[in-house]
Amino acid sequence: MEHSGILLLFLCISGLVADSYGWGAACSGGPPGPPGPPGPPGPPGPSGDGELLEYSNWRQCAYYESTGTDNGIIKTCSFKKLYSNTALYVAFGGNMRSYGCSGCCIRWFFKFNGHECSNPTAVDGIIYQYNTHYINLHRHYNVEGICEGLSAGDIDVSYWVGACSGFGYYDAYTGWNSVSRIIIQELAPSPY
Repeated sequence: MEHSGILLLFLCISGLVADSYGWGAACSGGPPGPPGPPGPPGPPGPSGDGELLEYSNWRQCAYYESTGTDNGIIKTCSFKKLYSNTALYVAFGGNMRSYGCSGCCIRWFFKFNGHECSNPTAVDGIIYQYNTHYINLHRHYNVEGICEGLSAGDIDVSYWVGACSGFGYYDAYTGWNSVSRIIIQELAPSPY
């Protein structure tokens, strides 16, 4: 019987003995005990990268106004940018139209503290029409984009209308018979 004890010891060490508690449990002498006390706190982790920032700083300026401005500011929405390394996503949603012209182009665009975005490029949209002198279509459009390189602090985000490059000024209309909105959202730095 001396050899059977050595065999059982070998089987316990190699984890090959099973009983009602599972493989190797017969060698432990019984069922598992209660959980032990919590261990000491771990070291501090790295600081966060702002992954929830995109949900924490945004603004919507919604309004029910219309304007026949052909060249100039449509609406301004003030915004407090919290960080210098973030970008701003901006969007306009509302009715825009051009009228009474053929081969004409009208441009709607955003300015930030009086200047168009240059990083990476302007945030704009156009309406071009040809041979439609008397068609007066007021349609919903979205103009949106991302501007980087803006400092932290107060920023006046303004929506403008004006001439396309190489064109004159034409009969523009913005916001007819519906709500318009400007949405501004501070975005965490892009990983790309």
